[in-house]
Amino acid sequence: AGVGFRAYRNEGGADFQAWAEANPAGCRRRFQIRSAGGTFTPPVSNTDVEEHQVTLTVLVAYPTTGRDGAAQALDRDDTMDADAFQIDKALGMLGRANFSGAYPDACWIEGSPVNRIDGESATFIELAFTYIYQRTR
Repeated sequence: AGVGFRAYRNEGGADFQAWAEANPAGCRRRFQIRSAGGTFTPPVSNTDVEEHQVTLTVLVAYPTTGRDGAAQALDRDDTMDADAFQIDKALGMLGRANFSGAYPDACWIEGSPVNRIDGESATFIELAFTYIYQRTR
């Protein structure tokens, strides 16, 4: 009960937005993180270690119901803003401590503004984070 976010399990075609729209009662603060795709020749490689870049897109759903408060959409906006700040703090530039220790080779290099996607039965926030990391072969 103390965990505010729940991961989407990516069943079927992993179409998170369609699933959230069809299941508003179960989509609150459900999230999906996926690679934006696309690969390129690594800019650094010595055949043992390569530097790669990945952009991860975080999508979080909020049903368009009154679950966030009596002010309806305004309270939902406040929840989305607070959650976006929390996610950015963990995965963005301020979250660099999360990429030390066991994963010292991942480094945040770029973020994007929070994008808001209004659906019929759910509203989404979308954040994108770009990292570089080293991969050994």
